[in-house]
Amino acid sequence: MFKKISQLVLFAGIIATAAIVQFSFIFALPPFFAAANLLLIILIFTLFFYDFRSALGVAFIGGLVLDLFSFYFFGFYLVALLLTAWSAEGILRGWLTNRSLYSFGLLIFLATLFYNLLVGLLAYLFTDTTAFFLASGGFWRALAYQLVWAELAALLLFNLAAAATRRLTPFFLEKQ
Repeated sequence: MFKKISQLVLFAGIIATAAIVQFSFIFALPPFFAAANLLLIILIFTLFFYDFRSALGVAFIGGLVLDLFSFYFFGFYLVALLLTAWSAEGILRGWLTNRSLYSFGLLIFLATLFYNLLVGLLAYLFTDTTAFFLASGGFWRALAYQLVWAELAALLLFNLAAAATRRLTPFFLEKQ
């Protein structure tokens, strides 16, 4: 029981720390580096290598911490991350059949695309901006930068996970 609670507290601490680093440090970097979405990468990694329940935990904790610091309405990032986790789970279960680098790269690409479109739409609907976000060059530039960071993270994290576990090793069926 104590081991399970300590694992949960450690997990929540890591996610909260990642969200604080995302909001306080990464957002302050120059535009290309500020586009790295650490929390979204952790969310998709958790979904791909663990399970949907853990990914919902990442989305919940990370969304709450980001909402504490953001200037949007409370629940903005929580809704965006939970809907992204839910859609990525649907993609993972419905379209992607194996745990390969290609599947992970495609999942993180589609989740990043969905997350950015959702955040842009929510910001457009619930703030007083007059310009539609899809007509903004800044939106497309930030999306391109974030996709580059997501794919680099997918390449690095998948190879680290493959080196650390035997779960991703290929197997061969014997002839009968």
